[in-house]
Amino acid sequence: MARLFSPIKLPVHMPIIEFHQDEVWELPPQAEVLARSDMTGVEMFRLGDRAMGVQGHPEYSKDILMSIADRLLRNDLILDHQVDKAKASFDLRQPDKDLWKKVCRGFLKGRLQSSQQPQQQQHQKQQKAAQLVL
Repeated sequence: MARLFSPIKLPVHMPIIEFHQDEVWELPPQAEVLARSDMTGVEMFRLGDRAMGVQGHPEYSKDILMSIADRLLRNDLILDHQVDKAKASFDLRQPDKDLWKKVCRGFLKGRLQSSQQPQQQQHQKQQKAAQLVL
């Protein structure tokens, strides 16, 4: 029963589907980066216990991913090799729906773990943030 109230720690890797052109690059000073990737330094963040943002789409399935990719391909917005890369990437690292549900529920219940470090240590905190791989 004690586990129900324990904090939720983010794993080192949390695959997620991403299809976007716009990105968040800067956050308010009070915001905390929870995850980053090679694509962007802000993949997931929270602002206290009031707001959490995720740049990817934990709700997407492979069917949704392929539907979007096919539509973008038909409209000449992406190239064949980009669709092939997306399919191969998904086959290698699928998002863990149960983990994403746990993370989102954990935030809503106030159990998403925070380091609560002072502002001057923000850079170190970002360096240790979870890294998304998709």
